Amino acid sequence: MSSGIIFVWVHKLIQGDVIRLMYELDCRYVENLVWFKKSCNNNVLDRPSPYIASTKEILLLFKKGDSIDLRHQRSPDVVIDFEIAPEHWINEEYTEPKPAMVHNMIQTMLPGGIYNETLKRGKLLELWAKKSATRREGWISFHQVKHSLQMETE
Repeated sequence: MSSGIIFVWVHKLIQGDVIRLMYELDCRYVENLVWFKKSCNNNVLDRPSPYIASTKEILLLFKKGDSIDLRHQRSPDVVIDFEIAPEHWINEEYTEPKPAMVHNMIQTMLPGGIYNETLKRGKLLELWAKKSATRREGWISFHQVKHSLQMETE
């Protein structure tokens, strides 16, 4: 990749490793967004972590090259949203669904990525898209099929 923007969801325990890897790929850190998670009963999620409890996921933004038109926006850098209970997605997905507003934020930041007249398609790529997600115009989405493990009995 000679130029581009990469968004990566990380947990705080691997944040440093992801940043080091991206720098090795000549991608520089630009910004981050925090998803502060709440449970369905409106309580703060309190997941175990080695030192301080984990209540968030972090979306890191990296840039490679200077040919990308990255628009400034007035969006907050923290999203407070409810976590979808694992029983609603764990059988079909490897990763939990993220807040819907994140796609809108990316499209606002990268207006030229929505549709390219020369290519006759969008230039936004989403890996591990959700199987049940609505198709977004300008996005190429890949969903990894999750196969259930079936144990053999003798």
